[in-house]
Amino acid sequence: MKFSGQSVIVTGGARGLGRGIAAAFAQAGASVLICDLNESGAYATAAELSTTAAGAVTAVRADVSDPADVKRLIGDAISRFGQLDHLINNAGIVTIAPLLQTSAQDWDRVLGVNLRGTFLTIQAALPHMLRAGSGSVVNIASQAGKRPNRYICAYNASKAGVISLTRTAAVEAAPHVRVNCVCPGFIDTELQEEEYAVVSALTGQPKDAVRRSWLDSMPLGRFQSVQDVADAVLFLASPAAAQITGEALNVSGGLVME
Repeated sequence: MKFSGQSVIVTGGARGLGRGIAAAFAQAGASVLICDLNESGAYATAAELSTTAAGAVTAVRADVSDPADVKRLIGDAISRFGQLDHLINNAGIVTIAPLLQTSAQDWDRVLGVNLRGTFLTIQAALPHMLRAGSGSVVNIASQAGKRPNRYICAYNASKAGVISLTRTAAVEAAPHVRVNCVCPGFIDTELQEEEYAVVSALTGQPKDAVRRSWLDSMPLGRFQSVQDVADAVLFLASPAAAQITGEALNVSGGLVME
């Protein structure tokens, strides 16, 4: 999977999964624009990846839930690269609380980033891709969009929405632009470590017991790595997936099979 001469936007690319996806594209030769609300983190990641990347890596601050920021983000990519070949919607947040304790503000914030942000970036990027007659979008959804989990009702709803939006966009962007999503299970990142602690506090289970219960739910017996998900994203963006669109690809160790 080579992406030399191609350009990519990765939202939420300052750390964790987004950083891994940006690194994978850069190592495959693509020019990568990392976008994140964490401006210093985005620039630091871009600088670090640039030292070993085959392609150029740059960064910009943007709030994907803000239409003006998104418009500037897409315009910036076109200005820097002359084109936009791939959009990777990775930016996402989670609030952990029982449904009855989830505030309207938390609900709006999670859906604002996870679902509204995905909608806004697709809406802003698609006209450029359609004019070029080619392109791909890969959205990061979640197994939680297919099999809801306790204590993350807003996240569940947002990721189910991302899956549905992916399919709608795939129909409307065809035949020249493909739109897919990846549905990870449990990824070993800083965010997951934070989730163990919150779920442990809510349930009274030791943190190690929470971790073990999540691990035991996957037939393949291990958490997904950032590289596992990045490989799936690159596959869906590549010519190897030329006949794949509107799909929600599970990368969940067998946690979800459909």
